Amino acid sequence: MSNPDELSSTPGPSEVRASEAVPSGRRRSSETSLVDSWRDVLLRLSLSLPIDVELDQVTRDFLDGLQAILPNAAIGACVVSSNGAGSVVISRLPSGATVGVGRDPTRLFPGFHDERIFELEDGALGSTLHLANAQQALSPLQMQIGSQAALVLAAAVRRARLYARAEDSARSIRKLQAQVIQNEKLASLGQIVAGVVHELNNPLTSIIAYSEYLKRKAHLRAPYDDLDDDLERLRRIGEAAARILNFSRDLVAYARPSADVPGTVQVQDVVEKALIFCEHEFNGAKIRVLRDFDARLPPVRGMAGQLTQVFVNLFTNAAHAMGGEGGELSVRMHTNPRQHTLTIEIADSGTGIDEQDMPQIFEPFFTTKTEGRGTGLGLSFVRGIMDAHSGTIEASSVLGEGTVFTLTLPLAAVVPSLPPPP
Repeated sequence: MSNPDELSSTPGPSEVRASEAVPSGRRRSSETSLVDSWRDVLLRLSLSLPIDVELDQVTRDFLDGLQAILPNAAIGACVVSSNGAGSVVISRLPSGATVGVGRDPTRLFPGFHDERIFELEDGALGSTLHLANAQQALSPLQMQIGSQAALVLAAAVRRARLYARAEDSARSIRKLQAQVIQNEKLASLGQIVAGVVHELNNPLTSIIAYSEYLKRKAHLRAPYDDLDDDLERLRRIGEAAARILNFSRDLVAYARPSADVPGTVQVQDVVEKALIFCEHEFNGAKIRVLRDFDARLPPVRGMAGQLTQVFVNLFTNAAHAMGGEGGELSVRMHTNPRQHTLTIEIADSGTGIDEQDMPQIFEPFFTTKTEGRGTGLGLSFVRGIMDAHSGTIEASSVLGEGTVFTLTLPLAAVVPSLPPPP
């Protein structure tokens, strides 16, 4: 074991700033007991520090252990968080010290005579270990202990960060597994519902046919009798059955695996179909739908099935945002001849989206809905479909007032007509 009298006063490579150390040819009495034990204490400390706790707890445990080695020195640490958003500053003073402790990471002990700072190689720029003496310069032995202690603390902080990241990854995986299971259940339910709806087509067709037959028969047998009320009831039965039949056919077509090929699509027709799909959401919440678009708008180029999914997702989200109190959903469309695009604005008067959540709303599995109400995949799918259609989608929101989604789609190319033959 090396003689402490021969230790150099030159700072180690991890030291950031050091004042001149006072050379000593004689070992201080307070350091006599440290010569043969401090390495063992640091070794035991490095093996016993926990990794499954927060960074501040790791730092406290380390400083408590280091204070047992250097009871007459002030020690402190500034540990920067892995994302650089904040830092943990903790210090320990020798017994009887009355000098205040600062919060400046470059000088934790402004009232002490000599303070040395050692940079921690923990993966986050700015983390430091501090040693200070109140009345005299730090000795070479204290400098060596500080240099080695900085390595121990840096290793402990790295392990704690790795453990925290592993825990975050494990939680994300568990959440992803739960979402996948839920999506599989929804997919199975969708297949079942599609089969049930398909089976409804035959009885609905029969209801429509029999209601038409009874209306014709009533007119032929008693054209002058007062049958207006009964005929009106038959007419309503036929209309209701026809509406359910059309809805079920559209639903089966929507659930069928997409085999669409890009073509010309009338967006206003797609919007109307999506509004029919979402009627159950609107009626229960007393939502009023405002349409502000021309039926003669030019078509876009795309796939009707996928665009239907876009509007179904956006309308459903709007209904959920407005909740049971109801509100107003407006759909506006207009063309931009210069850019050769169609713009669709979907606005609701719901609760709006918090400003800090706005950058994440299109990310997969991000949702602000309550558990079981949403998977966080709807807007991610919407953005993917819009990208596939060479379109764009943007959102703006005011918390408590509502949200507006603005979509743009390229117009279908107009094929010039051939000149008439001579």
